[in-house]
Amino acid sequence: MTTSRRARPQPKTATATPHTAPTAAETVLHTNLTLLEVADPLLLEELRADRRLGPLLVAQLSNRVAVVKAGASEGLIRALLRAGHTPKVVNP
Repeated sequence: MTTSRRARPQPKTATATPHTAPTAAETVLHTNLTLLEVADPLLLEELRADRRLGPLLVAQLSNRVAVVKAGASEGLIRALLRAGHTPKVVNP
Protein backbone atom coordinates (compact mmCIF):
# COMPACT_ATOMS: atom_id res chain seq x y z
CA MET A 1 0.00 0.00 0.00
CA THR A 2 1.41 3.34 -0.99
CA THR A 3 0.49 6.58 0.61
CA SER A 4 1.20 10.03 -0.68
CA ARG A 5 2.91 12.40 1.63
CA ARG A 6 1.88 15.97 1.85
CA ALA A 7 4.65 18.49 1.69
CA ARG A 8 5.26 20.18 4.97
CA PRO A 9 4.60 23.89 4.83
CA GLN A 10 7.86 25.80 4.74
CA PRO A 11 8.39 28.79 6.99
CA LYS A 12 7.89 32.06 5.18
CA THR A 13 11.16 33.71 4.29
CA ALA A 14 12.16 36.51 2.03
CA THR A 15 12.61 35.27 -1.49
CA ALA A 16 14.70 36.83 -4.18
CA THR A 17 12.81 38.34 -7.03
CA PRO A 18 13.83 37.28 -10.51
CA HIS A 19 16.21 39.63 -12.25
CA THR A 20 14.42 41.90 -14.64
CA ALA A 21 15.98 43.79 -17.50
CA PRO A 22 16.60 47.45 -16.78
CA THR A 23 14.32 49.97 -18.39
CA ALA A 24 15.53 52.26 -21.15
CA ALA A 25 15.98 55.03 -18.58
CA GLU A 26 18.28 52.79 -16.51
CA THR A 27 20.33 51.39 -19.38
CA VAL A 28 23.74 52.89 -20.08
CA LEU A 29 25.78 51.80 -23.07
CA HIS A 30 29.53 52.35 -22.96
CA THR A 31 31.65 51.99 -26.07
CA ASN A 32 35.42 51.59 -26.30
CA LEU A 33 35.56 50.38 -22.72
CA THR A 34 38.43 48.14 -21.63
CA LEU A 35 37.71 45.57 -18.93
CA LEU A 36 40.10 43.46 -16.89
CA GLU A 37 38.75 40.06 -15.89
CA VAL A 38 40.65 37.75 -13.56
CA ALA A 39 40.01 34.13 -12.63
CA ASP A 40 40.61 34.66 -8.91
CA PRO A 41 38.93 37.48 -6.95
CA LEU A 42 41.97 37.69 -4.68
CA LEU A 43 44.13 38.56 -7.68
CA LEU A 44 41.94 41.55 -8.50
CA GLU A 45 42.30 42.77 -4.92
CA GLU A 46 46.08 42.48 -5.21
CA LEU A 47 46.13 44.32 -8.55
CA ARG A 48 43.99 47.15 -7.17
CA ALA A 49 46.31 47.46 -4.18
CA ASP A 50 49.45 47.58 -6.37
CA ARG A 51 50.84 51.14 -6.55
CA ARG A 52 51.54 50.86 -10.30
CA LEU A 53 48.48 48.91 -11.41
CA GLY A 54 45.83 50.21 -9.01
CA PRO A 55 45.56 53.69 -10.54
CA LEU A 56 44.87 52.13 -13.94
CA LEU A 57 41.73 50.41 -12.62
CA VAL A 58 39.03 53.04 -12.20
CA ALA A 59 36.00 50.95 -11.15
CA GLN A 60 35.27 47.45 -9.94
CA LEU A 61 32.18 45.87 -11.51
CA SER A 62 32.33 42.57 -9.63
CA ASN A 63 34.81 40.60 -7.55
CA ARG A 64 36.51 39.52 -10.79
CA VAL A 65 35.99 42.42 -13.25
CA ALA A 66 37.33 45.98 -13.24
CA VAL A 67 37.15 48.88 -15.69
CA VAL A 68 40.51 50.05 -17.05
CA LYS A 69 41.24 53.77 -17.23
CA ALA A 70 40.61 55.21 -20.70
CA GLY A 71 43.75 55.04 -22.84
CA ALA A 72 45.62 52.93 -20.28
CA SER A 73 45.08 49.45 -21.71
CA GLU A 74 48.52 49.19 -23.36
CA GLY A 75 50.20 50.48 -20.21
CA LEU A 76 48.25 48.00 -18.11
CA ILE A 77 49.32 45.12 -20.35
CA ARG A 78 52.98 46.15 -20.07
CA ALA A 79 52.72 46.57 -16.30
CA LEU A 80 51.08 43.15 -15.94
CA LEU A 81 53.86 41.55 -17.99
CA ARG A 82 56.55 43.30 -15.92
CA ALA A 83 54.84 42.04 -12.75
CA GLY A 84 55.07 38.46 -14.04
CA HIS A 85 51.46 38.01 -15.12
CA THR A 86 50.45 36.57 -18.48
CA PRO A 87 47.46 38.58 -19.70
CA LYS A 88 45.23 37.21 -22.43
CA VAL A 89 44.04 40.04 -24.67
CA VAL A 90 40.72 39.59 -26.43
CA ASN A 91 39.60 42.12 -29.03
CA PRO A 92 35.99 41.98 -30.20
